[in-house]
Amino acid sequence: MTWEVYALRWATDPARRTSQWLLGGAGGDGVMPLAYHAFLLRGPDGVVVMDTAADPARVERYGKRDYHGLEDALGVLGVSPADVRTVVQTHLHWDHAGQPGLLPSATFHLQRRELAYVNGPAMRHAVLRAGYEIEDIAAMTALLHAGRLALHDGRAAIAPGLSLHHVGGHTDGLQVARVSTRRGWMCLATDAAAHRLNLERRIPFPAVFHVGDALDAFDAVTALADDPSLVIPGHDPWVVGAHPPAGSGTGGWMARLD
Repeated sequence: MTWEVYALRWATDPARRTSQWLLGGAGGDGVMPLAYHAFLLRGPDGVVVMDTAADPARVERYGKRDYHGLEDALGVLGVSPADVRTVVQTHLHWDHAGQPGLLPSATFHLQRRELAYVNGPAMRHAVLRAGYEIEDIAAMTALLHAGRLALHDGRAAIAPGLSLHHVGGHTDGLQVARVSTRRGWMCLATDAAAHRLNLERRIPFPAVFHVGDALDAFDAVTALADDPSLVIPGHDPWVVGAHPPAGSGTGGWMARLD
């Protein structure tokens, strides 16, 4: 089974500097814009959403630009939020887990290490909890108690041609997805490789829990894809810029990757 894969660029940060992409400030202080993405995978049984992005209020609060809603991207595919049955939650940072309530019928898939991490002793450190918001953590706990949160331990095949893989590094429970497409096996690496430059230079993104795991994750995401061009980073503007628009009127904010 092969999947169609779409990227939604739901916001941008055009003022980001190169030194903010690479651990240790490597690369200088030139402008290197950042993009925020969620992914939509369409198969014969419907659409799988990978990360729930953030709502307009958060985008404004964090000073991001060029907002496009997840519901707008679903509309391009002819799907309403209530139709979505499966959500892959890569991790629980605010820009990936910001609006689970938008998808009221979905079961969410998360690594159990991520839920333990955000509720564990590491969160006493301000630098590690900085990317999280309490509301998102509480929402995941509520989904667990509602029977709508599937917790995985490592690799999980959740549908034909779609598997999840724990890599850690950026957060303790970060997971990536391996997807069968008409172009071959694609790895949606998200924050395991925030930008192609992180992967090329083998230098992690500065927001990191475990540097060793982040370095190993570069090898993992490369091995999961049939070609380096099929490793899809989480925050590189290239993701939408280098691929064709998903449909009429989606240029610059939604692209088809497969």
